[in-house]
Amino acid sequence: MTQVTPPVFHDRNSHITDLIIPCVDVTGGRTQTPSGIPGLPDPSDAVAVAVSYADDGANKLFVDVIDPWERVDDYLPPLLRRLRGTGLSLLVSVGHGVVPSADHIGRLLEAGADVVSASTSMVEAPEVVKEAVNRYGGDRFNIVINSRPRETGGWAAYTHNGTRKTSVDSVELARELGRLRVGALLPNAVDREGVGQGYDLALTRAVAEASGLPVIASGGCGTLEHLTEALRKGRATYVLVNSMVHSGKFSIARIRSSLMAASPFT
Repeated sequence: MTQVTPPVFHDRNSHITDLIIPCVDVTGGRTQTPSGIPGLPDPSDAVAVAVSYADDGANKLFVDVIDPWERVDDYLPPLLRRLRGTGLSLLVSVGHGVVPSADHIGRLLEAGADVVSASTSMVEAPEVVKEAVNRYGGDRFNIVINSRPRETGGWAAYTHNGTRKTSVDSVELARELGRLRVGALLPNAVDREGVGQGYDLALTRAVAEASGLPVIASGGCGTLEHLTEALRKGRATYVLVNSMVHSGKFSIARIRSSLMAASPFT
């Protein structure tokens, strides 16, 4: 039986020391690229990276498993159990947010995930996600909305890690998910990933306002100022950081101190 744990996500004003969610990309049980964090005994060991984030003050970790479900059975459950030992709350995505069935979600939760992330299946098979939400509770889900701007205005939702365009409007999807009361939304600006020019603040703000849910800004962060802008102008509740910390350019502690100095964000 899946153990019931307290909610992972909170409102903007109750978690001022818990704003940063580092992300680690995993394939074959190891990080997709070696980390540049100083002092790691093995820079491709996902657990060693997670320990460094936890020691630096992080409370959550987004575990983005690139491999499809059929390739993770051998390594993912034991990896999640090891990651649980870091004390971090685990947000887990498999195969670009594909959810084959509610039973698959249950297996992740039993292995140690606190929250399961869905994206592709929320668009292509929403009934599967809704069944899982009804079974395990909305607070155990984080929905990623991979988005690109449309020439006519607004944003279109994309599936399969942002490679396939759909006719689904990102903000309308956010509004629907608000009614479903999932734990949090992660509007990811696909065109900005890895660019380091800042989040799409208009997208983040529109999703937050339409859904009324905690929102995790994602896609494009490169400076400490970008993080503050996401929380203030983008109305984000959390900020996702990946390459800026995985590369070793910034530490979680430095980011946390910067955000604390810039608060409040209202």
